[in-house]
Amino acid sequence: MKFIKKLLLWQGGECRKKSCHKAGGISDESNACRNPLISIIVASYNYASYIGQTLDSILSQTYANFEVIVVDDGSTDDSVAVISRYLTDGRVRLYTHPGGVNKGLCETVKLGIEQSKGEYVAFCESDDLWHPRYLEKKVEIIHTYRNVGIISNNVEPFGDEEAINDRIGYLRAINASLAVGGNKLDISRNKKKFFNYIPTFSAVMIRKDILAPLDYHSPTDAWIDFWLYRQILKNHQLFYTDEKLTFWRMHDSLNGMSGARDHVRKGDLFMALSDRLLGIRPSLSTRRNLRRLEKSAYWDENYYKEHYGHLLKGAGPLEHYYYLGWKEGCNPSSAFSNDAYLNYYMDLQGGKMNPLLHYERLGKKEKRKIFATHQCQEMPVTAEDIQKIAESGARNVLFISHELTLTGAPRALLNMIVVAKKAGINPVLVSLAAGPMEHEINELGIKLFVLPFMRTRLLFGDRQLEQFLSVFDSIVFNTLVTIPLVKNMSRIKAQKICWLHEGRVSYRQCASCWDLSEFFPFFDHVYSVGDYAASFAASYLPGNMQVEQLLYGIPDEVEDAGCQDTISEDGSDGKVRLLFPGTLSRRKGYKVFLKSLKYLSPKVRGQFTVYIAGAPADRRITRLIKLCPYSCLRYLGELNHDELLKLYPKVDVVLCPSLDDPMPIVCTEAMMFSKPVVVTDHTGTAALVKDGVSGYIVPSGSPRLLAKALKQVYVQRDRLSAMGKNARQIYEADFTMEIFQEQVKKIFGNGMSAS
Repeated sequence: MKFIKKLLLWQGGECRKKSCHKAGGISDESNACRNPLISIIVASYNYASYIGQTLDSILSQTYANFEVIVVDDGSTDDSVAVISRYLTDGRVRLYTHPGGVNKGLCETVKLGIEQSKGEYVAFCESDDLWHPRYLEKKVEIIHTYRNVGIISNNVEPFGDEEAINDRIGYLRAINASLAVGGNKLDISRNKKKFFNYIPTFSAVMIRKDILAPLDYHSPTDAWIDFWLYRQILKNHQLFYTDEKLTFWRMHDSLNGMSGARDHVRKGDLFMALSDRLLGIRPSLSTRRNLRRLEKSAYWDENYYKEHYGHLLKGAGPLEHYYYLGWKEGCNPSSAFSNDAYLNYYMDLQGGKMNPLLHYERLGKKEKRKIFATHQCQEMPVTAEDIQKIAESGARNVLFISHELTLTGAPRALLNMIVVAKKAGINPVLVSLAAGPMEHEINELGIKLFVLPFMRTRLLFGDRQLEQFLSVFDSIVFNTLVTIPLVKNMSRIKAQKICWLHEGRVSYRQCASCWDLSEFFPFFDHVYSVGDYAASFAASYLPGNMQVEQLLYGIPDEVEDAGCQDTISEDGSDGKVRLLFPGTLSRRKGYKVFLKSLKYLSPKVRGQFTVYIAGAPADRRITRLIKLCPYSCLRYLGELNHDELLKLYPKVDVVLCPSLDDPMPIVCTEAMMFSKPVVVTDHTGTAALVKDGVSGYIVPSGSPRLLAKALKQVYVQRDRLSAMGKNARQIYEADFTMEIFQEQVKKIFGNGMSAS
């Protein structure tokens, strides 16, 4: 790195006044331009801040018999103006495509080669630097080894430290694999590894007559160099010197020409087309897989050509789909959605197998569900959206929800978004699934995107999605279901915050599919809704990280609740009215509750009216409720949030006998309305409720003990009003929006300004 700094100082112009090294060449610049030994091609695109240094390093060479051909590929910055300052040097020529349009790297390199006059062609990328003796050393090799066709050298990376660390192992592997001198390389042996022995265009020099007959139609524009190298190395040895003659500039992977991470997913198709060009036959297993796909009832070649023909770039439709298309959202037919299949089955979320191939080989036997393309609702991000968010002028925070149902975790996240917006943040919400909460979100004026395939798009390096993520200052991952996304966001510089709402059951399910300990180190902070939720996360966190408490807030709706016409009883019958809100599932404790009614005497049971309100998620639970023989039960179906809020004032007690529920929002809402709650010890609310004072706490999963608590509710019905007032104090101490906003401000720091 010290040498690079000295090099940049030395390139200030003084060095070019000194005499040039004359080994094998001539020092007169006019003669050199007419008959150069070496043509140096510099492909330029939007690197105005670097290309001056690049040209200085070229013109500072100790060897002088060369020409410099700069081809600008439609730059939109000041690149052409910078290059123009060097045209006073007779060795430098500038070319552009007709009309100054952008044609891509393949056409740019090809134009440079066509305009070159030298016997050898060297390439220098417009952000890299050369050692002053780069050409001198290569010319010595040319004169010593007359038949050499392609020469490469060792490189020294500099720039972004994280990018350097990512590449240093690759550079060491190259140096260890190549001997100094000629290397006959078996290119077919390395096709699975996708190994490029020449890390950058700036390290290679090639005899021009070798370049002339080559195919320049690389399927991946950024890999034109490797596309050419494989053709050359089929018939020529690679001459290698371990001297570090090239300084390879490393950039943040989201910026610049060197940021090729979004191209990595294209490697399989690239190698297949390169092999086809070189006459290398696909493996037997690949040929079998292609035949299997071709015979599938869900493969429609005409559909594929119609929708994705512009992406083929020389590949056949089936070939494109097998190697690349499924990674880029290209479906084999209207009857089969790749992303939906991959997202639905957690065991496939590593993205290692073509989804239709998996279905034909295994999924069909296992009777796995498939999804038609019209079944997948998506609200995608556009380039205009990205620009608008980037120019908001406020602190941009992205909130990621696993769904938009009317349940606790999405509701808690929406309330966080509301206080963030009120405090000056520009909030944006991404959900992995559509849902009934969309209408409320739109009414609040919150920007919403529904990206059901975010996991697979991140896994395969979707460039636009990465650009979208890069405009945010902070990203909040809500619930365990969203945290695997963070592993593919390691390059995103935003503060990453995890907010956990799960208990034992969710951890058990997620841990069966993922190693959760892989994800938590990527977070800057991990929060949970209370100690109960934190207790399950702690074992997955690295030793230097702790789970911090962040209780959600809910707005005080007591005065706005009004009356509710969902229930017809007016309360004059003297019965105790119980409300059991929550999705109809086993986890919510419905089976335990229904069994507990058996342990109540008919007299006590007859003094209750129980209202059940929730979405019918589990058909078996729904059936049990509808077939329950006790007349005290009333099933109200799924209520929207406003309907539920209007119901709380009409009841006396709220039930939450969950088997596992970290901080049920229905209990918090009940306490807001001064209603005592009956909760189990497997809820986060139990840590806040005082048994017999603000509610009742029962052991989870025990119908007999739940029945005992219900009997206490009946016996102590005259105390319910006083207990409700105590419950209200819990809400005021921990769950108001004012308290929540102060907590959120601390998380996001000074980016939030009170409005």
